[in-house]
Amino acid sequence: MSSTISLLDLPGMDDVSITVDGQQFSGWQSVAISASCESLPRTFQLGASTEFTQNPGAMAATRPGQACTIQIGADTVITGWIDRRILSAGPREHQVVLVGRGLTRNAVDCSIDLTDQTIKGGMINQPNLLAMAQDLCHSYGIKVISAVSDLGIPIIGYQVHLQDSPYQAIETAARYAGYLVYENALGQMVLDRIGTKSHASGFSVPGNVEQIQAERSVDDRFQTYYVTWMTIDQYGELSPLSARIKAVVDPTFTEKRIKVIISEQIGSPVATEANGYQLGTLTAEQRGNWEKGRRIGRSQAVTLTCDTWRDSNGLLWQPNMFATLDAPAVDISNANWIIGSVAFRKDMSGTHADLVMMDPLAYTPEPVPLNLFNNELAHTPLATQNPAPASTEHGLGWGGVD
Repeated sequence: MSSTISLLDLPGMDDVSITVDGQQFSGWQSVAISASCESLPRTFQLGASTEFTQNPGAMAATRPGQACTIQIGADTVITGWIDRRILSAGPREHQVVLVGRGLTRNAVDCSIDLTDQTIKGGMINQPNLLAMAQDLCHSYGIKVISAVSDLGIPIIGYQVHLQDSPYQAIETAARYAGYLVYENALGQMVLDRIGTKSHASGFSVPGNVEQIQAERSVDDRFQTYYVTWMTIDQYGELSPLSARIKAVVDPTFTEKRIKVIISEQIGSPVATEANGYQLGTLTAEQRGNWEKGRRIGRSQAVTLTCDTWRDSNGLLWQPNMFATLDAPAVDISNANWIIGSVAFRKDMSGTHADLVMMDPLAYTPEPVPLNLFNNELAHTPLATQNPAPASTEHGLGWGGVD
């Protein structure tokens, strides 16, 4: 059973506490807790003054390297570690600041453990991203879960780099497979698609929004995106099929603005039963559609400060969930957008939540190649007149389709 040491008498559902080694410390004078659906880990910074620093039990418990949980009321928001403790002293008071992150911090800070037998020397061959991520995080005790039942496409023949962190390798493969990667309140790495759940309420001006900034831009948008690609198959370049280009048009943009994109993931033929191979024009279209959608989404970003940490049902604001936004003062009416990140903040000015919201298109993962060079080699015999037989090591069965 845990004991509670209250520094200030601040009971309530938004009281922030940290639990370390069975002891719970609350009443923090300054709080900053952040979470995002585009990155990990979650982070926290808690500050208190003289009453905490003069408590020997509190000072002994809250050492860097200690496991901890951060709660807002009864809701756990971070499960992780104390990274730093910063002490300062002056004529009038002493202060302490605890800084820490969620359990997935080692997936970001540390290199892949190539001695782990589940990695098998750095070559990844797994049926899906979840299995790959579990292998890479296994050595650091990080649990990986999928928030959706669709586990995606196989991850075949992916060679991790010597100095990569687990997160670097997983994030690359996640974009290839179309996933977001973030951390949840339990310190687990979550693989997810763009969210489908909605908050019971949202944000409005006038209403619960204290400050809002809405940006509308066109300088990064274009009318037509031409996606082109190259190949390492030199014989294939002599073919009429070497004119490789795909046009994707944004019908919502009327000014003539053209953007040419060299799509690094294109160039490998894709095997089909009908004709033996075809060039990866579908992937080119996906790359163009992503470029178009991402630019549309990012051209209408909103940052706002809310006077509450919870929606009307008492749920803390969550990344990767929809929320309504009605702010005619900044030319936004009845939008229903994704919360990209949220920072819970408490200081001398009161309790605030800082959020970034955008159209769901803004959060679509960028399609990337997994193994450009090896996939090219895997398919080259199908696309050339080279009489040499396909290698059993690098044949079609070794590599996946783009």
